[in-house]
Amino acid sequence: MIVSVNPLSGLPSCDVAALPLVEEWPLLPNHSIHMGRLEAFGVIELDEVLDAMRQCPRGVHGLPFPLEDEIQNLDASSLRVPWWVDTNMPHSLLPGLFETSQILQLLQVTRGDSVLLLGPRGNWWTELLMYIGASHIVVVEYDQTRREVLEERWNSLRLNIVASAFGCDVEFVGVGDLEDVMPDGGFDRLLSTGMFQSLPLNLMMRVNEEGYAVLPILNEGRSMLQLIQHHGKGELMAQWVACWEVDAWPEEFLIALETNDFDEEFVPLDIDSRLIENAWLEANSLPTRDRFGPARMLDMIERVWFSIDPVHTDVIDGEVGGFRERMADDLFRMGHVLLQMGIFELAAEHQGESFRLAPTAESATFLGWALSEMDDLWGALGWCRKAIETDERLGNPWNDIGAILMEMEQPAAAIPWLANATRSQRYDAQGHPWSNLAKAHEMLGNKMAAFEAARNALEHCPDDDSSLRIIEDLSGFLL
Repeated sequence: MIVSVNPLSGLPSCDVAALPLVEEWPLLPNHSIHMGRLEAFGVIELDEVLDAMRQCPRGVHGLPFPLEDEIQNLDASSLRVPWWVDTNMPHSLLPGLFETSQILQLLQVTRGDSVLLLGPRGNWWTELLMYIGASHIVVVEYDQTRREVLEERWNSLRLNIVASAFGCDVEFVGVGDLEDVMPDGGFDRLLSTGMFQSLPLNLMMRVNEEGYAVLPILNEGRSMLQLIQHHGKGELMAQWVACWEVDAWPEEFLIALETNDFDEEFVPLDIDSRLIENAWLEANSLPTRDRFGPARMLDMIERVWFSIDPVHTDVIDGEVGGFRERMADDLFRMGHVLLQMGIFELAAEHQGESFRLAPTAESATFLGWALSEMDDLWGALGWCRKAIETDERLGNPWNDIGAILMEMEQPAAAIPWLANATRSQRYDAQGHPWSNLAKAHEMLGNKMAAFEAARNALEHCPDDDSSLRIIEDLSGFLL
C-alpha cells in the first residue's frame, strides 16, 4: 500500500519526507499465478503442456533453498534452480518455466509415445513428460552417482507410484545400457538437454520413421536447437529453431554413444548445507546458461546482467557479501533484464524480493522504474524515496523523481531533484539528469539555463537527441 502525500506542496525543494511512503511491495508470485500469466501471454499454446506444468512445479525437484522461510516462490522466478550440488557439472540446473514450456511444445509428445531423454535435469522434465502422456520414458544420466540420486529422489517423491497409475514405464539408465532399452522400431521422441558438436546420426537411428528429435547442436559458436525428422529412406530433415545455450556433452559421453561402452564408478557424496548453498550461489553466475531465444536477446541478457553492481551499504568495501546479498543481487539482475524486456510486473516482483532479502538503493530505484512504466507514478515516487533513504549517494532515484514530476507537469518542482542528481556521488549515466534538467528549464522558459544544462548533457552523452535539439533551437537566441 502506498500512502499518498502531496510532494508538490510549498516551494520547490528536495524534501524526501514529503514523498509517498511505501508499506508493502511486490513479491514473486506463486507457481499457479505465474502459470496463469504464461497462459494469458500466449506463451503456452498446447493444453497438455499447460496442464502438466500446472500440476508439476519445479521447486520440489531442486535443491532446498537455504532461505526458504523468507522467499517461498523462488521456483516460479526467472532464475535457474540447481538440482545438483556441483553446478560445474553439465546439466546441473533446472531451466525456467518459459524455456521448459517452449521445449516441451516443440517435442509434441502425444499420449502413448515412447521418449528418450538424454540429460534429465533432475526429475522435473521426466515428471512433465509422464503427465503429458508418455507411456515409456528412458532417462539417460551418464554419471552413475547422479543417476542413483535421481532414482532415489523419484521414489522418495512417490513418483514411481504415480507413474504406475499413469501406465508409464520410467527407466533410469547409463549410456552403455541404451541398446538394452530401445523399443522395437525405435523411440517416438528424442530430447537432449546437452549440446552436440554435430548432428549425432547414430542417435537418429534410435528414432522411428514417424518420430523426431529435439537436439541442441553447435552452430557458429552457439548452441542452436534443431527439430530433426526422417525424410525418406536414409535422409534427415532439420529445422533450425532458436538458440538454447545449454552445456556441451562431455567427450567421454559422445565416445560412449558410438561404442556403447562406458566405464562408470559410483562415488558416494555427502550433500551437506555448504554444498547446497554454494550451488545456489553459482546457479546464475552465467546469465545465458540454459536460456532459450534469439541470439540478440541472449546477448542483451548478458550485457544487462553485468551492467550494474548493486551496492550493499552494510557490506565492508572489498567484500563480496554473504549468501543473502549475493542471492539478492541475482534477483536484482534478473529484474533488470526483465525490465529491459518490457516485462514490468515480473521485473518489479524480482526487485521487490531483492530489496526484502538485502536492501539496496538500486533495487528500490529499479522497482520504482518498473512501476512508473506501469503508470503507477505515486508508487514509483514512494520507491524512489526508499532508495534515497537506503543510500542517498545513488543519483538514479533523484533523477527519476525529477522525471516523474516533469511527467506530472511540475518542472519547477523537478529542478532541485535533477540538480541533486547531477551532483551525486554514484551515477554511471550523468548525462540523464543533465538532459532532464535542460528539458525542465526549457519548459519554464529559462533559456540560458536550458542551454547550459544541454551542453553539460552532451559532454556525457554526445548523441542525446533532446539536448542536441535544445542547443540548436537556442543557439540563435544566445548569439
